[in-house]
Amino acid sequence: MTRPLAPADFELLREYLRRTAGLEFDEGRRAGLASIIDERLTASGQPDVGRYIERLAHPDGGVERQRLLDAVTIQETHFHRARPQIEALRRQILPDVLTRAANQGREVVVWSAGCSTGEEPFTLAMLMLEVAHRMSNPPKMRVVGTDVSTAALQVAGAATYSGRTIDLAEPDAVDRWLVREADGTYTVKDEVRRLVEFAHHNLVTDPPPFALRSVDLVVCRHVSIYFSRDTTRSLVSRFRDVLAPSGWLLMGPAESLWQVSDAFSLEAVGEAFAYRSAGDFSRARPPAKPGQTSPPPPRRAPVAAVKAPPPAPRPVAPARLSPIEAAQAAFDTGAYAQAAELAAAVLLVDPVSSAAYLLLGHSLLNQGDNGGAVEPLQRAVFLDPLAGHAHFLLAVALSAVGRSKQAAPAYRAAATTLPGVPPETVRRMLDGRRLQELVQLCRRLADEADGGADPIRRGA
Repeated sequence: MTRPLAPADFELLREYLRRTAGLEFDEGRRAGLASIIDERLTASGQPDVGRYIERLAHPDGGVERQRLLDAVTIQETHFHRARPQIEALRRQILPDVLTRAANQGREVVVWSAGCSTGEEPFTLAMLMLEVAHRMSNPPKMRVVGTDVSTAALQVAGAATYSGRTIDLAEPDAVDRWLVREADGTYTVKDEVRRLVEFAHHNLVTDPPPFALRSVDLVVCRHVSIYFSRDTTRSLVSRFRDVLAPSGWLLMGPAESLWQVSDAFSLEAVGEAFAYRSAGDFSRARPPAKPGQTSPPPPRRAPVAAVKAPPPAPRPVAPARLSPIEAAQAAFDTGAYAQAAELAAAVLLVDPVSSAAYLLLGHSLLNQGDNGGAVEPLQRAVFLDPLAGHAHFLLAVALSAVGRSKQAAPAYRAAATTLPGVPPETVRRMLDGRRLQELVQLCRRLADEADGGADPIRRGA
């Protein structure tokens, strides 16, 4: 039976994990932490939490420190995660990166920061090879995946996968870049593996493993949501230091640099968003005249792809689908504009459809129309107060438009109602994050919003 974790011991552990790894644990993860620390106390032979932490601080406590980090780090990922971002990488970001490197006669360097079990850096390598195959003289390429968990890195190094991570990958990519083994598992092909290297790295305490201005693209998705705002601010500053001029930073769909850093400019790239150095814009702006407000930075022209395939045809739902199913199908393929149109059409016929309001709001949110998303999401939670995923999306939209005091109760409502939402709904609508992970996140963001900070702002 798991020993209970006393309040004082919980605080000791929280502070240690915050200080050494930048990880934030709220009351919602106390039970899980109790189970982990109970196991670690038994394995290490330490009588209590205080002695255990003293042991971790000892010079020969490195192995146990790593085991604790492995145990508390959530490893949830899969190939081709967040399809709109994958398309942005395939069609615009990576063609831009590879073309500039080829023109300059240098190697492309991509950093997958917080790479977990390796699916993300391997996906990046697959996409880079796609782009390179369309170029007459592609540059050399390298992807570096780093993570704080040695257990995750061992999985990444083996490059063998099965189950959900394969099920959620693009079928064509599985056929092209992976080999099915006799036992049903899949191994990443050598052509992809040669581009990728892995290294142990703590994003909070270790300096970046790159020289200044040497990285073309930093991908750090679904990592900063576990960090405090100050930790995220410091981390983003280090990303800025290692990024080459005109380099890209890609974060998760629910992560933002609003009120964190003004060193980057947000750009719409297809159905997704990415960041580039704000300094590239400020040098081109003329100074404002006395008494005038400095004009906003000019919008960067769309990045030209390298012989990119024509845009995919707009998905058309099969006739057998109901209107709401057609809207959901469009959303699932990343056709957010079409999903919004179809959901709005449903509401003309059924003005009390909570599912249609939810799809409309989520589609607008994913297009960067944060203000427009608020009202349909408010209607969704009014019609279905137990829709935890709707409460979460409403909180995101409210935070995005600066309404932090209203976002706080929405986050708390999400934390309360998310456990009643079917797990598949959470995985599909909220990009695969685990239920308990989301509950913890909502509680922390509610506390931050109450303090006046807007923890998430998309499209700002």
